[in-house]
Amino acid sequence: MRIPAHQFFTHEEFQSRLDGVRSRMDERGLDALLLTTPENIYYLTGYQTPGYYYFIGLIVPLSGDPILIPPPHEESLVASYSVVEDYRLFADTESPLLGIASVLGELGLARSSIGVEYDSWFLKIREYMLLRSALPDARVHDGSGLVETGRLIKSEREIEYMRQAANIATAGVQSGLDAIAVGASERDLGAAVTGAQILAGSEYSALPPFITTGEEHSMQVHSTWSDRKIVNGDVVFFEVPGVVNRYHSALTRAAFVGEPSELALRGSEVNRDALRLAKEKIKPGMLASEAFEVARQRIDDADVPYVQGRRIAYGIGTAFPPGWDEGHIFSINANEHRPFHSGMTFHVITTMRLPGVGAIGCSDTVLVTEDGCETLTSGVANELHVV
Repeated sequence: MRIPAHQFFTHEEFQSRLDGVRSRMDERGLDALLLTTPENIYYLTGYQTPGYYYFIGLIVPLSGDPILIPPPHEESLVASYSVVEDYRLFADTESPLLGIASVLGELGLARSSIGVEYDSWFLKIREYMLLRSALPDARVHDGSGLVETGRLIKSEREIEYMRQAANIATAGVQSGLDAIAVGASERDLGAAVTGAQILAGSEYSALPPFITTGEEHSMQVHSTWSDRKIVNGDVVFFEVPGVVNRYHSALTRAAFVGEPSELALRGSEVNRDALRLAKEKIKPGMLASEAFEVARQRIDDADVPYVQGRRIAYGIGTAFPPGWDEGHIFSINANEHRPFHSGMTFHVITTMRLPGVGAIGCSDTVLVTEDGCETLTSGVANELHVV
């Protein structure tokens, strides 16, 4: 392995990750694996870029060195980040998929069993068809999940980055809460939050902070700041990440400007109870569906106009845009019957959007420990903040 200018994990940890992937490849009978998911390539090599709108690939043979396929104009980033020695450049006038087929032929793998990430957002149908036509004698199989299985349990170094990210997210939320005032705009809150994130050490996040005010705007899921100005009686909603070496932690908090209604207070109490009950069930050996059920029951049985119809948590960790979650690896919902294991990390969310009020919610990033779970985003109280 090479020593890049910026290395966030030891060679031993990278080798352990690669060994794990190869063990799972062997179990599936694969001779090689082609990766196109930015998070998976980063996880195995350290290589990162926001430029994956160009094709990026990693060839992982069952034995021998992996081969990185970066965008041709980003060769400088290989020396900056990648621990992988071998990389190949294909001009933007060439097809990188034909180049990959040529490399597989060079490795004696053109007639072998090759895994491709069918779940990847970054392998176009046309590219996949071109690869198949260029390797007519290969046996191509779905290689999705082979890397993600290793990403599910975080290492000590990954957890440390997530602790730092949690402190950044907390600083962003606190700055946003401090900026709330009648007449201030959502843009003012956005400036306060993002400024605090950056000054606290955050990188760019895989999704923006979500900052909304008032009933109408806060009812819009995944909306964020506008020119709207705060008025008395508004709810104010924050969902904010922190990011360190591509590892994310996030939390949600809500505030109310003026005297909150009975429904707002009741909703906030239900949120907190549901979050607490879910955390109590997040421990090694407990099934994810059991944690979901206690939170769902507390919300659905409450005297509030809201029904919990979807997951209450998703895995969180390393991420690039367009999303910061690892929910495709593990989410806490009704039909997830796998047990928790120490080292898993989740963003647990019990937000509700209540007619007549808006978004009332709290969420935390948690770490599954040997005997329960630890809240990483504990720096801001999760009650409804009254301004």
